[in-house]
Amino acid sequence: MIFLYSDDPIVACSSGSQANAAIAVIRISGFESLSSLNNFFQLDLSGPIEPRRVYYTKLVLQGHFIDDVCLTYFAGPRSYNGENILELSVHGNTLNIDRILTLFTTHAGCRIAQPGEFTYRALRNKKLTLSQVEGLDLFLNANSNFALDQGLSLLSGNLHDVYQELYDLFLLHKSSLELLIDFSEDIGEEAARNYFLESLSRLSHKFVSLEKRVLPLDHNLICPEVVISGLPNAGKSSLFNFLLSDDRAIVSPVPGTTRDFLGEMIFIDGIKFRLVDTAGIRESDDLIENEGVKRSKKKLTEGFFSILLINPFEMLPTFETFRSSHFDLIFFTHRDLPGFDEAVASVITSHPWLGPTGAIDLNFPPADFEISINQKINEKYLRLVQDKPILLSRHRELILTASLKIKEYQILAVSETDVGVLSQELSFLGHCVSELLGIVSPDQVLNSIFSNFCIGK
Repeated sequence: MIFLYSDDPIVACSSGSQANAAIAVIRISGFESLSSLNNFFQLDLSGPIEPRRVYYTKLVLQGHFIDDVCLTYFAGPRSYNGENILELSVHGNTLNIDRILTLFTTHAGCRIAQPGEFTYRALRNKKLTLSQVEGLDLFLNANSNFALDQGLSLLSGNLHDVYQELYDLFLLHKSSLELLIDFSEDIGEEAARNYFLESLSRLSHKFVSLEKRVLPLDHNLICPEVVISGLPNAGKSSLFNFLLSDDRAIVSPVPGTTRDFLGEMIFIDGIKFRLVDTAGIRESDDLIENEGVKRSKKKLTEGFFSILLINPFEMLPTFETFRSSHFDLIFFTHRDLPGFDEAVASVITSHPWLGPTGAIDLNFPPADFEISINQKINEKYLRLVQDKPILLSRHRELILTASLKIKEYQILAVSETDVGVLSQELSFLGHCVSELLGIVSPDQVLNSIFSNFCIGK
């Protein structure tokens, strides 16, 4: 990020920059005072401007009228990113937006903000933690109500509170260790030891409850993919087009027509899935097709929901590639051809691992075929999210690593009498916990000691 060490005033349009709209919002951040922008508004900004109150005024440049705007001032540090912020609601014609942005970059000493720079400054100024920033990212890019709710929860709700409680319990336990080191003579060694073990028990219990929410997930539930796979000419592109209700993929009887996977978004009961049409898996001398086959195999292992299509009349040795994969649905195609039942029976006899299968004529699918597939996709997603798993991989890895470390630390805490060794082991655990909410500083540990105990010194 090129803006890491920049304190320049920045300006950006947070809405309406891609297409004409009734209203667009332009934000300016990092200026020293409102008076530095006074020349651009008919309203006198050097007078008493009440923060968080909307003012109607005219935007002007050297006496030339630019636009009617609504102006709101957020004074730092009580603002989103801790800086002075001026928020302008302007008319949303994209030409008007560009003209206003140019006004502030050319005449007001601002530069166009980089993507995410407002939020980065909020992180830098400790208005948001890293986990809250990740929650905001998840919220803004969620593909389902579950991901939307978890992003919001991480940003300002229950999940953030859980992390905060975990962080507080860690500080409390670290404080109890500080008691053993520095203050056991004041309050009694036995009392200090008991408090140490009690705080460790509470911290461990919190980790156990979090660990249940990070059980291994086989698939990406933030952007779940529905993968259609099979040999060439199995009907993958036909099914892909049918579920999209659009001729997105080229359908051809020529093997190898689809050389790379295609992906399009579909909505099922308010959840956004990515539907993927993969290249047919076969041996080929074509380097480009082989690369497509390689990518298809990778997509198959990553897919949240997988559909295998089989043309029983055109089987290849590469069909064995699918043996190691789990499929949620398996369909035999080309049922309109003579000898279909006999061909299907032969395939099942040769490949008993296929399990339950169905049959479909993709030229004339039944009216309820799409509804049936969508229901099965949605049911699997709801089943996987019913225990409210934590979706962000960084959080999952941190919690699993810290849970393993605290189990080792608990064993050591019972047998180890050297508190210096315990302190060293606790440091790594503290690093994992602090990454969920922020870096632990010595001052915070010291404050925790004196706010929870009456030392008497």
